[in-house]
Amino acid sequence: MLPVPNSTASYWRSEPHRLDEYRSTEQLPPQADIVIIGTGIAGVSTAYHLLDKKDNDDAPQPSILLLEARQVCSGATGRNGGHIKKLPSTIVDMIRNHGSTAAGEIVKFVRANIYGVKRVIEKEKIKAEAELRRSFDVSLNEEDAGKVKVEFEKQLEAGFPLTEDLGYVGEEFAERITSIHGAKAGLSTTVLSLWPYKFVTQLLERVLSKGKVNLQTNTAVTAIETDDGDGGYTVTTNRGQVKTPIIVFATNGYTAGLLPQYRNVITPTKATASHITVPIGQSAPYLSNTYNLRYTSDRVDYLNPRPDGSIVVGGGKWTYEKEPELWYNVHDDSTLLEPARHYFDGLMQRHFQGWEDSGAETESVWTGIQGVTKDSLPHIGKVPGTSGQYILAGYNGGGNAFAFMAALAVARMIKEGIPFEQTGVPMCMETTQARLDVAEA
Repeated sequence: MLPVPNSTASYWRSEPHRLDEYRSTEQLPPQADIVIIGTGIAGVSTAYHLLDKKDNDDAPQPSILLLEARQVCSGATGRNGGHIKKLPSTIVDMIRNHGSTAAGEIVKFVRANIYGVKRVIEKEKIKAEAELRRSFDVSLNEEDAGKVKVEFEKQLEAGFPLTEDLGYVGEEFAERITSIHGAKAGLSTTVLSLWPYKFVTQLLERVLSKGKVNLQTNTAVTAIETDDGDGGYTVTTNRGQVKTPIIVFATNGYTAGLLPQYRNVITPTKATASHITVPIGQSAPYLSNTYNLRYTSDRVDYLNPRPDGSIVVGGGKWTYEKEPELWYNVHDDSTLLEPARHYFDGLMQRHFQGWEDSGAETESVWTGIQGVTKDSLPHIGKVPGTSGQYILAGYNGGGNAFAFMAALAVARMIKEGIPFEQTGVPMCMETTQARLDVAEA
């Protein structure tokens, strides 16, 4: 199960970086201290954290090999919604599934990712159109709006961590404040909106300038073998083999292709998004917030307005959900999901005030592969039963919200030798044999 060639063209990848298909050396190095598989936000951030030194740190830098099956950031990070957010309206399910304490830890972890990415963008002077914004979960259904209000009040009374940054807008002002026709209620929270591809590729530039790092694109890993005697690994690719004692799997939906114990644990699923533009000579109100449109509790689209006035919109799952052969356990992002191909046409005119006569049109539609887990939580940490394999994958479509700080955790486990419980990542996200066993049951 490898990423396929000729993936659909994502808006985020419309301005290829010079590193897009870069190879640091003509041939693969025969060995590396650390091999990282995947160059999305998870893989590149792990390399960044491994090389990020404190002032009093005199330890030698490890040699790092970054392997990418296709182009840099051509997987989920280059195909997603472009913002770091935890949906306020999904907190109820999170509390029900994982308990209030764990849910609170997850919310705080998402917040740490928002400000962690913001800090590194500022520190490294990365130009990724990053912007702290408010994001509205907007209920368009009265029954859903009523439930959202009741649950918000419950969380407020209980002092749930997210509520300190959460704003509620009722029906009286919901349309005016959100600019959405028929809005019945809205919950807003702070998010970081950004251009993910630009963030990752520019962070990768900093990584390559910092130390002994070798990038090899269009180099698919096909097998991992444990070496007899030294306990290290041989990584086999379509271009040769590399020896290493440590492997980091930043492989998300493709993980089970290399780690069979994650089959049916992290399942590849296909999703779709689009880029909507307003024709030259036409105009539409600028939207300064991002959105999740809740037509019902289980029918949700997301929107991320860009600084140039265009909009990235994703969702439409209910158009193809009843045909699982199109999207479930599918790792091919070279084709569109046909039932959703024209779903985004006219969406802005239907829902947003002032957009009715804008002439807004769907400029492009693409697909991407998510890694979905049975318990809706990512798998982070040391792969159970191994000596030097680490994983950060299975983000259930929300990798931006977890990956940067998950990468810090994995980097610290490798560099400092600390156990998972000292990383600051919620314990419910640790990859364990128990979680693998439950998912297989």
